Amino acid sequence: MASGDGRAYGYRAGTWDPELVQVGAGTPAGELLRRYWHPIARSTEASPLPRNVRVLGEDLVLYRSLQGTPGLMLPRCCHRGTTLFYGRVEDEGIRCPYHGWLFAEDGRCLDQPCEPDRGRNRESYRQPWYPVVEYHGLIFAYLGPADKQPVFPRYDIFEDLDTETEEIVVIDHFAFGGPSDAPCNWFQTHENAMDPYHVFILHNAISGPQFDPKLEIWPRIEWQRSEVGVTATQDRRLPDGTILHRITETRVPTMRVIPTPTLTVLGKTNNLSWALPIDDTNTRVYAMVRKPKDRPPQGLPVYGDGKSWFDLSDDDHQRYPGDYETQVGQGPITLHSEEQLSSTDRGVSMVRRQFKDQVRRVADGLDPVGVTFDSSEALQSVIAGNYIVDATTDLATVPLAETLDRATPGD
Repeated sequence: MASGDGRAYGYRAGTWDPELVQVGAGTPAGELLRRYWHPIARSTEASPLPRNVRVLGEDLVLYRSLQGTPGLMLPRCCHRGTTLFYGRVEDEGIRCPYHGWLFAEDGRCLDQPCEPDRGRNRESYRQPWYPVVEYHGLIFAYLGPADKQPVFPRYDIFEDLDTETEEIVVIDHFAFGGPSDAPCNWFQTHENAMDPYHVFILHNAISGPQFDPKLEIWPRIEWQRSEVGVTATQDRRLPDGTILHRITETRVPTMRVIPTPTLTVLGKTNNLSWALPIDDTNTRVYAMVRKPKDRPPQGLPVYGDGKSWFDLSDDDHQRYPGDYETQVGQGPITLHSEEQLSSTDRGVSMVRRQFKDQVRRVADGLDPVGVTFDSSEALQSVIAGNYIVDATTDLATVPLAETLDRATPGD
């Protein structure tokens, strides 16, 4: 807090909201996050050579058995405590390097070579583990209670693939226009998706047009709350008289559904991205894209004289900041008590309020939004996209879930 006339002398730093930022087990927000599936690695990163991964503040070991089954478990062996990072991967699982206990991917102890009969009571031992699912090149894990494990969700934009002409790829450098890892809390990267006003300032006025020039046109913006997240709609009247109706989604807890900002994909979007909270102060973003086989996934933002983020010098990063600089620039964890939110931050406020509502639902023993335990409901539909509509079109008829309610000023 600054002094009465605003000068910095005597300034005392503010605080952050734990219901938004804490990801550890036992914290209210961490328990909400553990009720969903999270991407933790690319499929190619699970191999017969064990790999350390950090997820929601937990240190784990990921491997792939020689039969091709991925496994994820605590690294500390339940026998004498050495790490399975140095374990030997075999057909049926991973063998501890210290005394040779062999564990299946579900933690069952299959062999104890130093014990009589190779372990008369081996069924009594179990290595702590987590379930994993592979989906289009990503490995997802569920770190929550067994009796609350939801069905793994699938998404309509990745169904019915024409394998002759189409493919689904996992890409880096999606959310920040540069690196996929950021040394800051996940939530300050996530809520950015519901901040459309920064597009005109950061991505145009400050750093020059970084996407399609049509995004320089000032739109009419509204936010809506859905059953699973928050949606922003942006309507731009184009020079030819048509309207670019752009829909962006966030979904509880960590998903962003972004229409391609280069406008190379019209209609329903072709991508999803997830912010993985590595811990309270580190984030990794995974993005999945459906595309024709003969085309690159989509363009990266450009800076300065057509440079990519990776081509910029340190001085260039100051001259042409992007999402990475502004989100990491809030600090390892942004200080919510020091913010001065305004009317243009309504979408950010809605995302925060909805997330905290779900934190409290889980604390009260209820199930959060967006999870299902019925396998027939596993397929989910996205609505985000770039839609070109006639100027006379009633925008209420443009693809937008009927369950969405228009945001009111009080939101």
